[in-house]
Amino acid sequence: MELPSLFLALLAGLASFLSPCVLPMVPAYMGYLGGHVIAETDAGSSASARKRFTVFLHALAFVLGFSAVFVTLGAAAGGVGRLLRTDWVRWIGGLIMVFFGLVLVGAIRSPALYTERRLHLRVRSRWGYLSSLLVGVSFAAGWTPCVGPVLGAILALGANQETAEAAALLLTIYALGLGIPFLLVGLVVDRMGRYLRYLHRYLHPIQVATGVVILLFGVLLFMDWLRVLGTWLASLGVGWDVGL
Repeated sequence: MELPSLFLALLAGLASFLSPCVLPMVPAYMGYLGGHVIAETDAGSSASARKRFTVFLHALAFVLGFSAVFVTLGAAAGGVGRLLRTDWVRWIGGLIMVFFGLVLVGAIRSPALYTERRLHLRVRSRWGYLSSLLVGVSFAAGWTPCVGPVLGAILALGANQETAEAAALLLTIYALGLGIPFLLVGLVVDRMGRYLRYLHRYLHPIQVATGVVILLFGVLLFMDWLRVLGTWLASLGVGWDVGL
C-alpha cells in the first residue's frame, strides 16, 4: 500500500471529526468524560493527575471501541474486493469516490448520507472502561450514516487493496485520524470549549476541501493512476510501500 492512500485515510479521519454532525457531539462527549471524573472523585480519588489520566484512559477506550468497528468494516471490504479482483472493482470504486466527493462539495445533495443519530452517553461507573469501549462501538454504529460520504470513500478505496490486511490497515489509519482529536479532547477537556467554537466557523470549507481531495483520488483510482503516483513518489524517496 502506497503513501497516498494512507495519507487520504488519515485526512478522511480528521475530516470526519470535523463533520457538521460529529463535531457538535463533542460537548456531550466531554460531559461523558467529566461524569467519569465525578465518579472517580466520589470513589475517593482526589489527585488531579489521577483524574486526568482516568479521563484519558476512558477516551482511549472510546476510540478503541469505534476503531474496532471501522477496522472490521475495512477487512470485510478488502475481502470482498479480493474475491472480485477485476478492473470493474477499481472502476466502480473510483466512481463511488467521485460520487462521495461531489456530495461533500455540495454538487450532489443526498440527505440520507447526513442522517443524524442521537447517541445518549451515560456514565456507568460500575462497568469501568468497558462502558467507554461500548459507547465507542455505539458511536461507530450510530454515526456511520453521518460520516457516510467520507467513510464510504475510504471503504471503496479499501475494496481495491490487494489484501484484506491492507484494507484493514487503511481503516486503522482512518480510525487513527478520527481518534486523535477525541484523545486530545480527553487530555484538555477542561479547555476545549473555546477551541470548538473557533472550529465551527470553518466546518464548511473543511468539508469542501475534503470533497475535492476525495474527488481527485476517485479519478486517480478509476484511471489506475493512484498506483502509478505511489510508485513515482517512492522512486523519489517520498513515503514508502508497507508491502501489504
